[in-house]
Amino acid sequence: MKYQLTLFFLSIGLLLHAQDEPELAPAPRPEVKIYSTSGGELIFSFADVENGGGSINSNLRFTGFFHLGEYWHFDFTDNFGMITGFGLRNIGMITKDDGILTREHVGLFDENDEVKIKRRSYSFGVPLALKFGNFNRRTFVFAGAEAELMFHYKEKLFVNGNKEDKFNEWFSDRTNLLNPSIFGGIQFPGGVNLKFKYYLLDFLDPDYSERINGNLVQPYRGLTSNIFYISLSVNLRNKFERGDRGRYDEDDRT
Repeated sequence: MKYQLTLFFLSIGLLLHAQDEPELAPAPRPEVKIYSTSGGELIFSFADVENGGGSINSNLRFTGFFHLGEYWHFDFTDNFGMITGFGLRNIGMITKDDGILTREHVGLFDENDEVKIKRRSYSFGVPLALKFGNFNRRTFVFAGAEAELMFHYKEKLFVNGNKEDKFNEWFSDRTNLLNPSIFGGIQFPGGVNLKFKYYLLDFLDPDYSERINGNLVQPYRGLTSNIFYISLSVNLRNKFERGDRGRYDEDDRT
């Protein structure tokens, strides 16, 4: 009987002690603020073009169509974050008297003519960048790298100011199909972005070959064609997906 009473009171004591002990709250999970932005881009591009060690004249190229970007922002703190997403853009170069002859242009000009060629490709890119700044004021600097797929090439030939020929190709061998780039920039309040980008590979593939009058030639052999540009864009902030801290305003932009 004493043994049973001892067990009874011991059980009561353990139960009361368990009820008095405070529950341990789970550790707060770090909050990552995730949101997306959308926008276009105005591109002012330049080309460093040389053939056999000699410099080739190239013009500033301006494009505003068709450029589209969708970017995801991961704000780990109010001052440090990451950006990824995708971008569709029109990049290329304009050269004068570059001495390049392809099969499409055979017989369309001679050495005394003034020749201008516009070359461009649509690209699909996936960037990855780090950003630092004051995210509450939507101002930050960013830097990163991007891999771009050149999927639609177009070329226009002008002889003495007159357009003589044009053609286009899907997934053309004339360009490097995948062209990586590095970039950096700054975002100002209101979502205005100023960015600089440099492509690491030649725009035109030096190993490209074709047949002209039965002969196998490489029209871009010995040619360097590096493109870089400055762009201006306005990225509009979309609906929050995660991590809304109560600071969202329908009229806000980032």
